[in-house]
Amino acid sequence: MTKMLGSVTGVDEAEIALSGRVDIIDLKDPKAGALGAVATEIIGQVTSFIAGRAPVSAVCGDLPMEPETIRAKAEEIAATGVDYVKIGFFPSANAAACAEALAPLAARTKLIAVLFADLAPDFELLPVFAKHRFHGAMVDTANKANGRLLDHLPPERIPGFIDRAKSLGLMVGLSGSLEAPDIPRLLPFAPDFLGFRGALCGHSGRTGSISAEAVSQIRELVPEESRAGGPSSVDYRLLAARGYSPGTDPTLGTDKIFVRDFVLPVQIGAYSFEHGHTQKVRFDVTADVLQVTDHPEDMRHVFSYDIIMDGIRTIVARGHIQLSEALAEQVATYILENPRVVRVTVRVEKLELGAGGVGVEIERKRQAAGRGVASGPAGRKDQSAVSQPRQERPEVIRPTIVKLGGSTARAAEMENWIAALASSRLPIVIVPGGGQFADQVRESQIYMDFSDIAAHAMAILAMEQFGQIILDRHERLTPARSLEEMLQALDAGKVPVWLPSSLALPAPDIPASWDMTSDSLAAWLAGKLGAKALLLIKQTGAFFGSDTIDSLAVRGIVDAGFAAMLPDGVDFHLAGPKDAAEAGALLAAGNLPGIAIAPPIRPARKAG
Repeated sequence: MTKMLGSVTGVDEAEIALSGRVDIIDLKDPKAGALGAVATEIIGQVTSFIAGRAPVSAVCGDLPMEPETIRAKAEEIAATGVDYVKIGFFPSANAAACAEALAPLAARTKLIAVLFADLAPDFELLPVFAKHRFHGAMVDTANKANGRLLDHLPPERIPGFIDRAKSLGLMVGLSGSLEAPDIPRLLPFAPDFLGFRGALCGHSGRTGSISAEAVSQIRELVPEESRAGGPSSVDYRLLAARGYSPGTDPTLGTDKIFVRDFVLPVQIGAYSFEHGHTQKVRFDVTADVLQVTDHPEDMRHVFSYDIIMDGIRTIVARGHIQLSEALAEQVATYILENPRVVRVTVRVEKLELGAGGVGVEIERKRQAAGRGVASGPAGRKDQSAVSQPRQERPEVIRPTIVKLGGSTARAAEMENWIAALASSRLPIVIVPGGGQFADQVRESQIYMDFSDIAAHAMAILAMEQFGQIILDRHERLTPARSLEEMLQALDAGKVPVWLPSSLALPAPDIPASWDMTSDSLAAWLAGKLGAKALLLIKQTGAFFGSDTIDSLAVRGIVDAGFAAMLPDGVDFHLAGPKDAAEAGALLAAGNLPGIAIAPPIRPARKAG
């Protein structure tokens, strides 16, 4: 769930923010620049006042990119006891050296690197931050008079930043003069937090004081998590705009939300002469949207047409599309992922192939409950047909499948996890993630324009690369390419590490799509082995006992095809970095680390 970060200048504003249920209290002086720092004594006062009721972050100031200067200031801020220290990384040849200088501090304090959308941010620094154990990265704007975040980082570029940061195990945030209408546009990208200052100050501007009314207005647009032991305070009207609709009343009728004559340059076409360049394509989209109230007043009550345009831009940005029909289907499926949309008409018209326009118009309606949600370069697909029934193997002990996420490869916890798994008392099969090796495939596909079939094969081989690293760490671990080799290893008291290419590549029930990452392959293997449980080890702790598989998929913690691929009867667990320390003792005692996640609700089968 995306959190709300609110920037304050001292105790008085912190009290307003805390009363307004802001998730993260952030300290900065807006009069001193984009990341103007407040005095350390004020940071200490606010930290004492908050007293653990909410996480506290503080910025280091707009500092020159000098490693020792930045390290000294970050150490000073960290000494106040804040939960997060935010450090601005301005364009500089010294940026990597500054990150390296902060590595010792990052081992004991959560550091957040701030890049600036209006200063040509270098996203190649993300692996550098991960290498030096930063906790997270965010994008802000440096010149607040020069536009909002979306003016400099368009929606189609945001998923790339967020996906890459999360794949590296980094917490991800977005900020930069955000206003209320930006929130429903940014929430579908599932950042870990959205940051606000000016929007909390009402009409007084970011250098004025925040107001309780303005804080409340923003808070109602960012759905809250359920508080432990208390009722949920989620605003379901807003959740409906993110893919939830528990309170929608169909008796209110529908509104037609439309986008007309929306023209973009698109890489499209099946002919060779259409490859290697763009051509103008016009989109006309009409969505029939269920109303949530008959008295709409603000952004909570509407389905924004910006979401439609952002979705089209994001799909187009993925690269070359062969057919107009395929493009129309992807747009329709994207829009229908929102449960409030019951029908959508999409018209795709190529404008440069003759005197008139040519193209296709399709109409699609909402499918029955249980439809799979998918995303990625291959488009969003119905995954309901690939759900695997659990195959019982009564002659052998039912193992536990453990997927060790590739993002752990850059984390200090990796060695703890491998040692714990190698010493497990439970019979387990390790499935390696793709991690940085799969990230290289994703990036190469963008620039080299190869098919999803090729990318699928390369991503599976990426899993094998991380698998070899795992195998290199402990003598009890042994490679296994077939089900028979896994069972033989378990019988011999070994821990098999699955090298998946031999089984997964020819499997007809594994689609060649980025929707099927190592998460879904681990679930597929659980079905083939009749597994008792499935444990996914992630380099993130942003999940909760109240989560469902659907909510995890919305936030990108599990892949889009996972729910459909997970067999019935398999216990599903998630573990993160905080679970690594105790994992060895738990597994040695025959128990799984992490938390259990409720199984997905499957649509009932009809007789006949």
